[in-house]
Amino acid sequence: MRIITKLEPGKIYGLMGNISLSTNNNNYFIINSYKFKGIVKEYLNSSKAPMALKMVMLNETYLEKEIANLSPSEIKKVVLAKALIENKDYLIFDYFDKDLTTEEKKEFKLLFKRLASIYQKTIILFTNELSFIWDISSSIIYLENENLHIFSKKDYGILKYVENPPIIEFINLMREKGIVCDNYQNTADLLKAIYRIKEQK
Repeated sequence: MRIITKLEPGKIYGLMGNISLSTNNNNYFIINSYKFKGIVKEYLNSSKAPMALKMVMLNETYLEKEIANLSPSEIKKVVLAKALIENKDYLIFDYFDKDLTTEEKKEFKLLFKRLASIYQKTIILFTNELSFIWDISSSIIYLENENLHIFSKKDYGILKYVENPPIIEFINLMREKGIVCDNYQNTADLLKAIYRIKEQK
């Protein structure tokens, strides 16, 4: 599988789960917004289609919809449903978050976490938005021209190359207020810590 050679310069990539890419060409699925013909039911072609659609925040009415009438966001969700049905070990998301709402991003981040931790899927997320992958990726890659910069989950070195995600700006603000919070990687855990500090005073 030749993935690295196809990466675009100056982009961010998040990896989750088993990072080994030694696999055969039939064991991965690329989730993007490419066009395909017919109705959703024909494309999914499985008795598991209703359950898969529910997992990607679509209901059963989508089974009878024409692919040509779906939005880019809906197409990517349908393609993800297809990937879930086929149960591939490697899922490659091609700017999946681009057309999602804030609430949808939260829900899909939870789904990606489950896929990586419970179902042992390897997930590669291509994105321009560091905040989308910051608290779910076990490794983050930044490609600058032909140079790969690889960072672990707690390595803040990537911030030399990209704009700070909101969580980092918040951490910096808390540091100015005298609250030590450098070890927190997501907002929920950080808020719990702040409440604990407040209760202790």
